[in-house]
Amino acid sequence: MKNIITILLIIIVPVAVYLYLGKNSDTTSAVAKDKTKPSVMVFTSAMCLDCQKMKSVINEVQPIYSDKINFLSINALDKNKKVQEYIKKYGIVLVPTIIFVDENENQKNKVEGYIPKEELIEEIEDVINE
Repeated sequence: MKNIITILLIIIVPVAVYLYLGKNSDTTSAVAKDKTKPSVMVFTSAMCLDCQKMKSVINEVQPIYSDKINFLSINALDKNKKVQEYIKKYGIVLVPTIIFVDENENQKNKVEGYIPKEELIEEIEDVINE
């Protein structure tokens, strides 16, 4: 009986945490706040370690460029129709994925995986200066 309880806990606890984090992750709206500026769309998941590292990089860079570019953090597990449209439109297959788009949501660049602060800044500067 003790072995059955242990096995159930091994299975149930991770599933419960996954479901909880998937529904309660902190993401901004999938709609850009200012349609006159380009956007950085960061597709993430609460269970992803590289996403957490990327979030800290975004938090460092965002105050520097917030007047020139929108920053959107999007939970890739969200079943919201708009989020699912973005996932299909931009071909999101892994997280983190960063999509750099112009003010008309035309993709300018796509980076899959974690990138350091300096590379993120370079990508943002490329989008702003186009």
